[in-house]
Amino acid sequence: MSKQIDPQLAEALARNEALGAAAGEPGKDIASVRAHFLATRAWWNEGGPALAIDRDDVVAISADRQIKATIYAAETSDQLRPAYVYLHGGGFRLGAPRSNDRQLRDLAAAWGGIVVSLDYAHMPEAVFPTAVEETAAAYQWLHTNGARWGIDGSRLAFGGSSAGANVSMGAGLHLRRARTGLPRAGAFVVGVFDDDLETPSMQAHGGGDLQPSRDSARAMYPAYAGGPGQRQDPRFNARLCDLGAMPPLFMAAAEVDVYRGSSVQLAHAARERGGRAEAPVYQGMTHLFWGYSRMVDTANRCTAGLAAFLRRQGPG
Repeated sequence: MSKQIDPQLAEALARNEALGAAAGEPGKDIASVRAHFLATRAWWNEGGPALAIDRDDVVAISADRQIKATIYAAETSDQLRPAYVYLHGGGFRLGAPRSNDRQLRDLAAAWGGIVVSLDYAHMPEAVFPTAVEETAAAYQWLHTNGARWGIDGSRLAFGGSSAGANVSMGAGLHLRRARTGLPRAGAFVVGVFDDDLETPSMQAHGGGDLQPSRDSARAMYPAYAGGPGQRQDPRFNARLCDLGAMPPLFMAAAEVDVYRGSSVQLAHAARERGGRAEAPVYQGMTHLFWGYSRMVDTANRCTAGLAAFLRRQGPG
């Protein structure tokens, strides 16, 4: 284990490896791999605050397509409130709305608004731009129908973790291209915003034992893109969009992560073009560190940072 890695996180990574072993070897089919991933996540989601609203529902984006969602709020209210719509990580293949259940409950309690954890279409069943366009339709549904969940649809923030951050950013860009005015702010953790394999963080951290590696990124990008030319779409590669037109962004990055540069460089480029973007780098952290908040103090500091951003520059 690298000396750069925080001791609490090193212990958490060892615990996660043990949890995966205890869950048994996953089958070779994608359903078994997904079930194994969620079984490993179960221990990490234990504990944390009990909320007044903590329930599962669906967003109906068409007559024959519903997207699963989990809604969190620390308290009930007669007033409509802003919402943060989060997409989980998982390499475009794994995960579910409750993958980060404890972290999102913590965030809802710390912030005070409504948190919606939204599912999206995964590989291999779907490739770009299906998840992006369906997520954009879900954002539009929340804008129009959010009041039934206590949400002020004019005050939506978007975001996500890892691959979910890519889909979320793409959906936000899709809507801004359509001039809907949505969403109002973006908050991300260890986001994958482009397909650059040559960043300093890719070169520094992509060849060791940590995952994801540079090789896994090299394989993931074309698999998700699904066809020639797709990787030049700004909804896939956010560095190609009009960064000056972006809403305020919070892009939490991990120091010991191949994708650190994806957040830091995008935030820098947005600021250069007149946008408002911050990319705090959490020292000693690796990819997906936020999901280990049960054991890692820095993960909880990241939650506090997300909540502070949503209060300060978010949709409220």
